[in-house]
Amino acid sequence: MPDILISPEYPLVDDKLLILICGLQAYQDTTVKASTAEGNSKFSSFACYTADKNGSLSLAHKSSLSGTYTGIKPMGLFWSMIEDPGQEPAGRRYIKRKVKTPQEVKITIYEGHLTWDNVHSDEFKPLAIKSIERLFKRNDVTRVEIKHERLKGTLFIPPGNGPFPGVLDMFGTVGGIMEFRAAMLANKGFITFALCYMSSYEVDKIETSYLQEAITWFCSHPEIMKTGIGILGVSKGGELGLLLSTICTQVKAVVNINGPPFNSIAPLDPFDNFVQMDNSDAITVQPDASIVFRSRDAICVNLTCDKLTQTWKTDVQILYLVGEDDQSLHPRCAQMFKETYPQSKRHNLTVVRYPEAGHLIEPPYLPMTSSN
Repeated sequence: MPDILISPEYPLVDDKLLILICGLQAYQDTTVKASTAEGNSKFSSFACYTADKNGSLSLAHKSSLSGTYTGIKPMGLFWSMIEDPGQEPAGRRYIKRKVKTPQEVKITIYEGHLTWDNVHSDEFKPLAIKSIERLFKRNDVTRVEIKHERLKGTLFIPPGNGPFPGVLDMFGTVGGIMEFRAAMLANKGFITFALCYMSSYEVDKIETSYLQEAITWFCSHPEIMKTGIGILGVSKGGELGLLLSTICTQVKAVVNINGPPFNSIAPLDPFDNFVQMDNSDAITVQPDASIVFRSRDAICVNLTCDKLTQTWKTDVQILYLVGEDDQSLHPRCAQMFKETYPQSKRHNLTVVRYPEAGHLIEPPYLPMTSSN
């Protein structure tokens, strides 16, 4: 009888897992499927393998022959998950909203090499099923909901004796409070503040004073190192991190994931060098007469060097992550930003490029989003 062995048994969501399937026939063709659900959204992946002469199959050593990924990819079942067929609206992104609960993943194996449609059909019966829970937040990490005056967010405090390095975590225009990345960082020893700065009942627009208050309040926490904080931001959050680093001396480092290096959509006062999007370059008419709105070129068509966020006038350390296939922000914006840096300050800027990556570069082993 086939069996599925997974180690470690109670992993964090970014732990690398060892998955071993044993009890198969020698050289048996096998399909492995992973599935999970978040809210009303369902996601899954699959891969086709051939067992070894002993009837065993290690995902760390065998190559997937077809499926949602191919080759030797030990964690491919997790990062290659896509939305299940028949869901509306299409193009859903996997987002973990409640980090207090684990991601529950069901691993299923089938006989033979199946297709995407096959693994979603009741016609094919599984040989074995194993469930695993991947934790976004360790049990010893403290989660605190923050409503301080007009500030709103979630604080994550790691175990042990502080002070700890502090990170302000900011997502993009999706709005609300996104906690999963802050929780994952707290697992590693950072005290993190997942800040809500727009699109909620209490916070409906971006204000510089609100963001400055958040930084001042966060830096005053007794568990934070007094040497300053870092900002981790994606998209609009990365843009705001760069802007804030030029006016808030408490900010010592910024990790910017595909955030414009200039003041863009929903501009932030008092920065008056707003770059206006050219909507005529954002609309593409497809062969079937459908219209696609893509901001990759439109958002930087009016960009000039004098409109770039002048972080080089500070000593802030910046790590800029660039998705080369980003359809929301053209990668040449990052290149212009890098080339504008004075030679004497280039040691403060590191640009890392990811070929074929899109706008939303997720933490390790989470499902990727290909829609932009």
